[in-house]
Amino acid sequence: MTPIWHDGPLDALVWDGRSPIAWSVAETGPYAAGLPGDARAIRHCLASALIRKLVSESVEVHVTRSPAGAPIVAAPEGWYLSLSSRGAHALIGVSRAPIAVDREVIDDHPPLWDMLTKTEADALRHLPALARPQAWLRRWTIKEAHAKLIGEPRRIRPESIETVVTDPTHATAAFEGTSRCWSRSTTDAIETVAQWSQP
Repeated sequence: MTPIWHDGPLDALVWDGRSPIAWSVAETGPYAAGLPGDARAIRHCLASALIRKLVSESVEVHVTRSPAGAPIVAAPEGWYLSLSSRGAHALIGVSRAPIAVDREVIDDHPPLWDMLTKTEADALRHLPALARPQAWLRRWTIKEAHAKLIGEPRRIRPESIETVVTDPTHATAAFEGTSRCWSRSTTDAIETVAQWSQP
């Protein structure tokens, strides 16, 4: 199911009751103003506010962490959460099914070829040189989101994950299962949402 991308205040979020949500929010912006704690605590407060928006303003949200450090929604039951933070912005993914998100700031660094499969590297080499850094970064966000979906991203070598980019928005990633991925480019970053493909 295609995610709903949201950038504004939660009051403006329109949810269809089914789709995953990907909220891109400044950790130091107006929605974070007055929230207590460090950046991690602020992200958890923002994620809790998003879950309350989807469930009920009165619900108590409790977020814990897996042994690998991934956020887990302990209450209310039946919700999944993923967080990514780069460049003073957080990408917060919430869904009723397992979800993973990644956000990377756009730069002009050359591709790290050893983190790609041969097929991926060949696809990038067919692009104009100026397009390669952003195309590589998009694949990187897809790999990161897929690895987070598996649950132990640090044990997975990036070149083990095979990505297939279908168009500027859609892609798949495969390693220990296949995920569907959606990406978008903002003015300064590439953001990706991953969820398991349905059999």
